[in-house]
Amino acid sequence: MNNNQTEYIRINKDQFSMDTDERLRKWEETRRYFPDYCINRYQWFNYPKWQHVHDFPLHVDFEVSFRCNLNCPMCFRPHIECKDWNDMDFGLYKNGIDECAKNNLYSIRLNWRGEPTVNPNLIEMVAYAKKKGIKEVSFLTNGLLVNKKYAKELIKTGLDYITYSVDSMHEKYEELRYPIKFDQITENIRNMHELRDTIGNGFPRIKIQAIWSYMNNISEEFYAHFKDITDLINFNTYDDYSLTFMPQNPTLICQYPFQRITITWSGEIPMCISDWSLTTNIGNLRNDTIKEVWHGKKMSELRELHKSGRRMGLKCCQKCHRLAVPQIGNQPEGKGEHSYKKGHSGYEFQAD
Repeated sequence: MNNNQTEYIRINKDQFSMDTDERLRKWEETRRYFPDYCINRYQWFNYPKWQHVHDFPLHVDFEVSFRCNLNCPMCFRPHIECKDWNDMDFGLYKNGIDECAKNNLYSIRLNWRGEPTVNPNLIEMVAYAKKKGIKEVSFLTNGLLVNKKYAKELIKTGLDYITYSVDSMHEKYEELRYPIKFDQITENIRNMHELRDTIGNGFPRIKIQAIWSYMNNISEEFYAHFKDITDLINFNTYDDYSLTFMPQNPTLICQYPFQRITITWSGEIPMCISDWSLTTNIGNLRNDTIKEVWHGKKMSELRELHKSGRRMGLKCCQKCHRLAVPQIGNQPEGKGEHSYKKGHSGYEFQAD
């Protein structure tokens, strides 16, 4: 790859933060293993530019459940072609974690297309990963099941951070996230915050993630409501998942083949984290090791397709919202895919 091509590798989907510089700094610097985090981020942002394939993925996503207890209107799940909802078997998960720990993997995330807390073994799964030495374990949740009792158990596992999906406030939130009540999700987050400070030594760190277009001029109220019971508040753009083909720049080289691997609840390994319908299967944890897949023929071929500008021949890439140009949805004072607004709250683009 020549020097002119490096500009076409976009590292991470654009996500912007409504937070102050101080809170953003603390979010980054208060990792349990900050030196290891710095090394991981250096690799994360540079290896795709250098097209360097590390000995092992830099991050692994384990889909501990494909099921969900909500039916939110903005979700991509209705547009997934395969509908075999289920939970990951604990034994399969342990095999994957054992390999990750053996290879000194820095981070895992315990969700993909579903809600992780519906898996009855999630508490044990987090605890097992931490016991094996995974330095950063996290997941995203709608928060419905994370009541005070559940929060206590999660904190005891050593969970590093948790991201709550909270869109809008009051009646609008309850419409989007039915049947959760706004007071209920606020109380669940407040309980987690109080408990982690009293029994968890400040962990897990707490992040909120929302879709900007649902704020409807309430962003300042939203921020004020949640800032004292969270560590970071971020926003995403709205994506129209009903589109069968997204406008794309075919010369863009995707970063994911050089960063991470995703494992479904059944052990299948898709081409990338955006391949929700498993259009390209590159392996299965039941038969292959993660390292074998990472360095395997299929993964190598996919990297070559991207590097040679032929990724649009892949069905998943045609529908990709992460590399789409431009992205669908609203951004603060948006004037293009890399625009941002710097106000008193400090809107800035942040890594996904």
